[in-house]
Amino acid sequence: MTKEAVGIRDIAPGIIVRHTNRRLGKLDLCDACERLISGRISFSEFVDQAGEGCRELLDFMMEHDLHPGRPEEVLFCIDCHAGLYERTILRSQLEYLYNQQSPQKVG
Repeated sequence: MTKEAVGIRDIAPGIIVRHTNRRLGKLDLCDACERLISGRISFSEFVDQAGEGCRELLDFMMEHDLHPGRPEEVLFCIDCHAGLYERTILRSQLEYLYNQQSPQKVG
Protein backbone atom coordinates (compact mmCIF):
# COMPACT_ATOMS: atom_id res chain seq x y z
CA MET A 1 0.00 0.00 0.00
CA THR A 2 1.42 3.40 -0.97
CA LYS A 3 1.60 6.29 1.45
CA GLU A 4 -1.07 8.11 -0.55
CA ALA A 5 -3.50 5.18 -0.19
CA VAL A 6 -3.27 5.20 3.60
CA GLY A 7 -6.23 6.98 5.13
CA ILE A 8 -6.53 8.72 8.50
CA ARG A 9 -8.20 5.67 10.02
CA ASP A 10 -5.21 3.54 8.94
CA ILE A 11 -2.70 5.48 11.05
CA ALA A 12 -1.30 3.23 13.75
CA PRO A 13 -0.65 4.52 17.28
CA GLY A 14 2.94 5.57 17.78
CA ILE A 15 3.44 6.83 14.22
CA ILE A 16 5.18 10.19 14.14
CA VAL A 17 3.16 12.63 12.07
CA ARG A 18 5.53 15.32 10.83
CA HIS A 19 3.67 17.19 8.08
CA THR A 20 0.19 17.23 6.62
CA ASN A 21 -1.73 19.60 4.41
CA ARG A 22 -4.88 19.53 6.55
CA ARG A 23 -6.47 22.74 7.73
CA LEU A 24 -7.55 22.64 11.35
CA GLY A 25 -9.72 25.14 13.09
CA LYS A 26 -8.13 27.01 15.97
CA LEU A 27 -7.50 24.61 18.88
CA ASP A 28 -6.94 25.65 22.45
CA LEU A 29 -3.49 24.87 23.83
CA CYS A 30 -4.61 21.88 25.93
CA ASP A 31 -6.32 20.26 22.95
CA ALA A 32 -3.34 20.91 20.67
CA CYS A 33 -0.95 19.33 23.21
CA GLU A 34 -3.22 16.33 23.69
CA ARG A 35 -3.52 15.81 19.93
CA LEU A 36 0.25 16.08 19.43
CA ILE A 37 0.97 13.59 22.20
CA SER A 38 -1.59 11.13 20.85
CA GLY A 39 -0.28 11.51 17.27
CA ARG A 40 -3.47 13.05 15.91
CA ILE A 41 -1.75 16.21 14.63
CA SER A 42 1.66 16.76 13.09
CA PHE A 43 4.54 18.72 14.55
CA SER A 44 3.96 21.50 12.02
CA GLU A 45 0.23 21.62 12.82
CA PHE A 46 1.11 21.89 16.50
CA VAL A 47 3.41 24.85 15.82
CA ASP A 48 0.61 26.47 13.78
CA GLN A 49 -1.74 26.03 16.74
CA ALA A 50 0.52 26.67 19.73
CA GLY A 51 3.28 28.89 18.37
CA GLU A 52 7.03 28.56 18.50
CA GLY A 53 7.34 27.83 22.25
CA CYS A 54 8.37 24.18 21.80
CA ARG A 55 10.24 24.51 18.51
CA GLU A 56 13.60 23.24 19.87
CA LEU A 57 11.92 20.17 21.39
CA LEU A 58 10.00 19.37 18.21
CA ASP A 59 13.13 19.78 16.08
CA PHE A 60 15.05 17.50 18.46
CA MET A 61 12.29 14.86 18.34
CA MET A 62 12.21 14.94 14.53
CA GLU A 63 16.00 14.73 14.33
CA HIS A 64 16.06 11.67 16.61
CA ASP A 65 12.82 10.11 15.31
CA LEU A 66 11.04 10.37 18.67
CA HIS A 67 7.31 10.36 19.42
CA PRO A 68 5.92 12.91 21.91
CA GLY A 69 3.63 10.20 23.31
CA ARG A 70 6.67 8.45 24.79
CA PRO A 71 8.17 11.00 27.19
CA GLU A 72 10.52 8.50 28.85
CA GLU A 73 12.20 7.80 25.49
CA VAL A 74 12.41 11.52 24.76
CA LEU A 75 14.02 12.18 28.16
CA PHE A 76 16.50 9.34 27.68
CA CYS A 77 17.48 10.68 24.27
CA ILE A 78 17.79 14.23 25.64
CA ASP A 79 20.11 12.95 28.38
CA CYS A 80 22.22 11.01 25.85
CA HIS A 81 22.42 13.47 22.95
CA ALA A 82 21.91 17.03 24.20
CA GLY A 83 24.47 19.31 25.76
CA LEU A 84 23.93 20.71 29.25
CA TYR A 85 22.32 23.96 28.10
CA GLU A 86 20.19 22.23 25.44
CA ARG A 87 19.15 19.61 27.98
CA THR A 88 17.69 22.28 30.27
CA ILE A 89 15.70 23.89 27.43
CA LEU A 90 14.44 20.58 26.03
CA ARG A 91 13.40 19.22 29.42
CA SER A 92 11.52 22.43 30.26
CA GLN A 93 9.73 22.37 26.89
CA LEU A 94 8.77 18.70 27.37
CA GLU A 95 7.45 19.46 30.84
CA TYR A 96 5.53 22.45 29.46
CA LEU A 97 4.00 20.25 26.75
CA TYR A 98 2.79 17.70 29.29
CA ASN A 99 1.63 20.28 31.84
CA GLN A 100 -0.61 21.83 29.20
CA GLN A 101 -2.05 18.41 28.32
CA SER A 102 -2.62 17.03 31.82
CA PRO A 103 -1.43 17.45 35.41
CA GLN A 104 1.13 14.62 34.94
CA LYS A 105 4.79 15.53 35.66
CA VAL A 106 7.61 14.40 33.35
CA GLY A 107 11.03 13.25 34.55
